[in-house]
Amino acid sequence: MAAAMTISVADAAAVLLLGDEGRLQAAARRGLPDGFPLAEGSPDQEALSGRPAGGTAGQPGVLLPEGFSHILCVPLTLAARPLGVLRVYRRAAPPFSPADADRLLALAALGAAALQATQGLAEMERVEAAKSRFIHVATHELRSPIAVAQSLVRNVVRGYAGPLTDQQKDLFARISARLDFLEHLVNDLLDLAASRAPELAEEEGPVAVNSSVGRAVLLLMPRAEEKGVTLTVQPCCEELAIWATEEGLDRIFVNLVENGIKYTPPGGRVTVSLGRDGDEIWVRVADTGIGIPPEAMPHLFEEFYRAPNARAVNAVGTGLGLAIVKELVERYRGQIEVESEVGKGTTFTVTFPTIRAR
Repeated sequence: MAAAMTISVADAAAVLLLGDEGRLQAAARRGLPDGFPLAEGSPDQEALSGRPAGGTAGQPGVLLPEGFSHILCVPLTLAARPLGVLRVYRRAAPPFSPADADRLLALAALGAAALQATQGLAEMERVEAAKSRFIHVATHELRSPIAVAQSLVRNVVRGYAGPLTDQQKDLFARISARLDFLEHLVNDLLDLAASRAPELAEEEGPVAVNSSVGRAVLLLMPRAEEKGVTLTVQPCCEELAIWATEEGLDRIFVNLVENGIKYTPPGGRVTVSLGRDGDEIWVRVADTGIGIPPEAMPHLFEEFYRAPNARAVNAVGTGLGLAIVKELVERYRGQIEVESEVGKGTTFTVTFPTIRAR
């Protein structure tokens, strides 16, 4: 509105937008007395028909605050559809001229386009949040029956329901593998929904990075030992903290360390290190695994994407883990980088601002 006041040499300005019932409602104001009601007047009605309209104090249908003498209204339209009006006010002569109206119309056209873009973005965010909530509810309902089915299948495989033939063992092993995949998919969808719908997550606050990394390593150590992968941590003696949520930060490091173990063959290593560099805290997860092909790097953080060599090793995966990691890292105002060489390994580095630099 400052621009509207400048180009029209006005003392005040206001924006009124059409509401759901087709009536103008105040959206913004500048330079007007706080108690002055932005009620609809005759210049607004004319402007909504597509023409600039002016008025002077004392004219019928012209509503001006005390001390103001002139008003000019121009339409806010997009693709011939009225969105509202832009008003400017003057305290003293001269009245607004046709040249003032032309300049204000040009500014209103830009404002209408920006308003439409803002409304479209807000609608996209609303739809995305609704989709995330639906995914969260739907997948949460699926989690329990999948877990029950997996438990029953494992009991059968272990012989608790009687001996199995080799053919039956193979069949139940395949069923168990598919249930494992479904379980991973449900968990990843829940994580993705939580990362995109902040209302599903706990409130952010100071979180100790050292403890979060420690929990991830402790959780995944048995899996690394079972596979024959050496999992080590290079700790930082300084207590590192960022502004995040404990659940979200844990999810980041669990995903990265789990990926390192999953795609590192027996005898390999996964090393987690952390530290501070000025106002940035960094955590690095390096493995000696299969690496990522150069052609896969641009797609690495896309939903459901898995590199060709990752699919070839037949490890259970949904392609959602890194998408979730990136969403969360960016929510906590951080960055993630990756370096990789096929056959030699991959290094993920995440950086976050310290609490004092936030």
